[in-house]
Amino acid sequence: MAAVFFDIDGTVWDRENVIPESTVKSIQMLHENGHLAFLCSGRTRVMIFGEHLLSLGFDGILGGCGTYIEYQGEQIYLKEIKKEKLDWTVSVLHKYNLPILLEAPQELYMDAEMMTNGYGKYIKERLGELVYPIAGNEERMHACKMCVELNGRAYEKAAEILKEEYNLLVHGEQVLEMVPKSHSKATGIQEVCRYLGIDHKDTYAFGDSINDKDMLEYVAHGVAMENGTPEVKAVADYVTTDIHEDGIYNGLKHFGLI
Repeated sequence: MAAVFFDIDGTVWDRENVIPESTVKSIQMLHENGHLAFLCSGRTRVMIFGEHLLSLGFDGILGGCGTYIEYQGEQIYLKEIKKEKLDWTVSVLHKYNLPILLEAPQELYMDAEMMTNGYGKYIKERLGELVYPIAGNEERMHACKMCVELNGRAYEKAAEILKEEYNLLVHGEQVLEMVPKSHSKATGIQEVCRYLGIDHKDTYAFGDSINDKDMLEYVAHGVAMENGTPEVKAVADYVTTDIHEDGIYNGLKHFGLI
């Protein structure tokens, strides 16, 4: 029995949240052959939505870059940032005028200016009452990880202060993703394997972005999407076709899983 871990954005679905029909069939075939399928995302659990995604029958979900794990609908692991450290981090980012999105498993905390434009506005529209302003909620706010909206803002001084505590990943010069040093998609996979007794040689992962690099390096068989970044392709054991050219189907077929 193999365990296969799939990134979401750019891997399972595209920028418009469209899931190729070949991917739907591939997950079904993977299960029919007795293997396990997991979502493994940088998104925290509350941000992993969409009935057409969740109805594919994944055995578990790893969210927030390994900070949250559920198996068969039950939470089996959670690691949040300690409150003192979180408060310090927010103060550093605000000192340099960087808007913040704090990501907890079941709710989000966001600076008000992020709620009215771009990514923040999209999240607010989708999740509504599960998104709280940071201002006025300083005592109750909690998070597993966070993102900072850049849009041309200088973040280097803040990054210099925070780099010892967080892995800092810049996505398209628009968003700075901040994950505690102790966690990543790879550590989440490691925890799942420990919990279920899965042998490392039976682990596979599919991804396309910079925050997939560590999990593709960790698993026994790392698969990069053709539409992925050069950094991810460079560490992959196999580069499959584009998401819309049956990438997941062809990758699973290559390794004899379907």
